[in-house]
Amino acid sequence: MATPVEIRHRIAAVQQTQKITGAMEMVSSNRMRRVMSHIEYNHKYFVYIRTMMREILNLSQDEESGTTVSHPYLIEKPNARRTYIVFSGDKGLCGSYNSSVLELADECVKYPDASLITVGNTAEEHFHRAGRIPDIAMLGIVQDPTLKTARRLSREIMGLLDEELTDEVHVVYTSFYGATKNKPVVSRILPLVLNDYADVTDFERLGGEMMTLTTPQKMFDALVPQYVLGLIFGVMVQAYAGEHFARMNAMHSSTQNAQDMLKTLQTQYNLARQSAITNEIAEITGAAEILKGGQ
Repeated sequence: MATPVEIRHRIAAVQQTQKITGAMEMVSSNRMRRVMSHIEYNHKYFVYIRTMMREILNLSQDEESGTTVSHPYLIEKPNARRTYIVFSGDKGLCGSYNSSVLELADECVKYPDASLITVGNTAEEHFHRAGRIPDIAMLGIVQDPTLKTARRLSREIMGLLDEELTDEVHVVYTSFYGATKNKPVVSRILPLVLNDYADVTDFERLGGEMMTLTTPQKMFDALVPQYVLGLIFGVMVQAYAGEHFARMNAMHSSTQNAQDMLKTLQTQYNLARQSAITNEIAEITGAAEILKGGQ
């Protein structure tokens, strides 16, 4: 059985760990709440912009209207070359957040000749260990989900298609909205296909008939970059919120485990201390009997 001194040292160590995990839980909770408004606003934005995109794509396929919309991002190619953008965290201590999304990413990059872009230190290190060097590694933007950083990434994505270096762009990230909340998902960003908008609510429910003062072609050309930018920003804030939600839960569990361990250690300390006192009393009593017998 450990001595009272040893147990006191263990109690002090657990108490320090509990303070750290408690502080990390509070930080992650505050950061997650701060970004939640971005997720809600971004979702509302996409309800409308995806509806507009669907209406324009409908026009592009309506031969009777005589309206045609063309764009390089609308072209689907057979045996398309794919690019996967994997969003992970920069740090650990967030439960299965990183391992879940990287497990899904491992399956995706098995696609023939798939190119890879990693966003976050964990993803880059994971693929380096697996012998797969990312084509582009973007660091320092996971913890900064702003439109500025999203614009930088969206330019990289559209540049790949403009330079014909890829035909499709997919993102692998942890969703934080709807039925897929806290689950890793794969979503195609480009090219744009009408079937991708099958789940869009009818436009009449969102405010009536859409009226424009320009041609569908010009509107579509203006919407596509904003659509890609908004989608990337939405992915970034969802991944950011998902990471901190996972870390908050992991740190909460660690804090609770530390509390349970402290109770156990305190019981052990009391027993060890009682045992030490009992032994001391027994030694004193024994010594007194010896002295008494010697007289």
